[in-house]
Amino acid sequence: MSADAVILTPMQRELVGSVIAEHSTFRGWALHAVNCRTNHVHVVVSAGEQPIELPREQFKAWCTRRLKEQATAGGTARANWWTERGWDVYIDDDEELAAVVEYVLERQ
Repeated sequence: MSADAVILTPMQRELVGSVIAEHSTFRGWALHAVNCRTNHVHVVVSAGEQPIELPREQFKAWCTRRLKEQATAGGTARANWWTERGWDVYIDDDEELAAVVEYVLERQ
């Protein structure tokens, strides 16, 4: 990792969660769960036939924009908020989806 680790404040965590929810609605994606932690974010979203990386890339881009806006208004300024990658996985059925949602919401 080339930059210092990011620790999100409670206000930044709330902002990230709301941006993810808003962007999911805008794109017509079903947001099943979001859990914004101090040093990482878990999102469970159904995005149809989009490339599997697209939601992650979109969420990172839009959250970065909003975090930079917040920094301009007196928050913490950073060049990089996220790691280069993330973990994307297909969920095959409703049972697996329920287990992943439970993990994201209850076991973090």
